Amino acid sequence: MQPLSVRQKLLRVLPSMTPQRRLRPLLARAATAALMAGSLVAAQTASLVREQKALAVNGVKEIWRLEWAAPPSSVCGADVVAAAQSCACAGFAYGEAGSLSLVRLRPGAPAERLSLAPFFKDASLPDLHELAVLRRWPPVPAAADNEDDDWHHASDWNFLQRVQARGASDVMRLADYNHDGQASEFLLQVGTRPCGKRALVLVGVSRSNPRLHVFASAEAPNTPLELGSRVWEAVRKSANPVHVVEWPCENHKEGVESIVTVAVRRGVFHVQRDDHPCLADPPDDEGH
Repeated sequence: MQPLSVRQKLLRVLPSMTPQRRLRPLLARAATAALMAGSLVAAQTASLVREQKALAVNGVKEIWRLEWAAPPSSVCGADVVAAAQSCACAGFAYGEAGSLSLVRLRPGAPAERLSLAPFFKDASLPDLHELAVLRRWPPVPAAADNEDDDWHHASDWNFLQRVQARGASDVMRLADYNHDGQASEFLLQVGTRPCGKRALVLVGVSRSNPRLHVFASAEAPNTPLELGSRVWEAVRKSANPVHVVEWPCENHKEGVESIVTVAVRRGVFHVQRDDHPCLADPPDDEGH
């Protein structure tokens, strides 16, 4: 008797197999494919997470994530150091741009998302309309007493590699800016002002508004409160009203000095701005 071929053996075995046994290999392959697809999706999601922080809100542990909707593009990049360290790129170099959301994960609650791109309306970077910008790697600016900076090393063959080895800049520096007893807010730079000053808004939750939002003032509740870094730092340090010269005369040529007064009452910001004309020719030490 001649030996049976593989096809003949299968024809003998398959009829004797129950439907359940026939389905097992198919189900196993389907499960493997689903697992691989799930792993791929998880890996892609992880690559889009710019930053993740754990915090407690009202005693409940939460996870906050800054997530890109798609891989971001380079902006104010280290490949052109001169442009990256210009006034327009102050605070953004070396950065990335794209559609960005703040995602809030809490036990027993659906994920909460706040789109952050609409708050970026700075005209100094006109090519980034309705895109969020985050610094990815910190630059090393030039110093008078040290030549070990990016200006002097931009032409090095491994300069970009060295910049990326610095590690990602920290974005969500959580603190209690509105003095309601919980550190659940962080500053987000949304633009630049003349002379490289940074414009920042406050993002997070508060006891009066427990959902993710960008903070506003009592005087303009529908407009994000945008202040300079010096003002926000003074607000963070003191629960009492603060008075800060936000726009000193010596830093610009617009002829007006701006003083900002910020008071926080029951977690709500109250802001008053006073503009004073700058002297055309400041007097010397003798008053002339």
